[in-house]
Amino acid sequence: MSRIVKVRNVKIGDGIPKICIPITDTDFDGVKKSVRLIENSPHDMVEWRADFYKDLADPEVRIKPMMYLRNSFTDDDPILFTIRTSVEMGVLEIDTADYVTLNLAVIDSGLIDLVDVELSRGDKAVRTVVEAAHKAGVKVIVSRHNNINTPDRDVIVGNLCQMQDLGADIVKFAVTPRSERDVLRLLDATLAMKEDHNTTPVITMSMGKLGVISRICGEVFGSAVTFGTAGKASAPGQLPANQLSIYLKSLN
Repeated sequence: MSRIVKVRNVKIGDGIPKICIPITDTDFDGVKKSVRLIENSPHDMVEWRADFYKDLADPEVRIKPMMYLRNSFTDDDPILFTIRTSVEMGVLEIDTADYVTLNLAVIDSGLIDLVDVELSRGDKAVRTVVEAAHKAGVKVIVSRHNNINTPDRDVIVGNLCQMQDLGADIVKFAVTPRSERDVLRLLDATLAMKEDHNTTPVITMSMGKLGVISRICGEVFGSAVTFGTAGKASAPGQLPANQLSIYLKSLN
């Protein structure tokens, strides 16, 4: 593992936080419209939030947008594949066996650069996806999303370290703040990872209006990627990519 992960020509964990724009459309026409918006927005990465897409489990259905995304973006644009399940603030209801099978099939397609796997699916599932991804040259983000509150600092740090131990290339934790001090707790946990567990890039965010600052100040506290929009948001508190780019550069 490395504190800087290079995906195509993007160095995650080096310098200004990288801007990742999610695609959350339900059909192919929507994906095409989103691609046009992203092409005119500042970005370093693209995330296909495939859990929004209709009939995703059908290989013939999902291959069409995957090929379109790969052909639409330059060789410099990493593509992140994410199935965010209902357990972790997503929209897809799926059991763990099918979740793993679907991720493995997408990895085998050769059309993605990174895959997101949820920590809540269990150590065995995470290790299975990590092993398959690494054999295929695909990087892995292991993630945890809390849509209820902000856990204690040690819980956040402990989960992020667990992800590192499971072989993640990049680790991610998103929380829901109920107060300003919740945002500070998330930032403190992020800084603790930077100071004491700096073996992989870390992505953190405090969601919603209260947590917007956490999406901007990553370079200070140690978060390597921030998610911005070019149209629809995939999570509360995301800023338009154009605006986000200005803020990030102003803090550099």
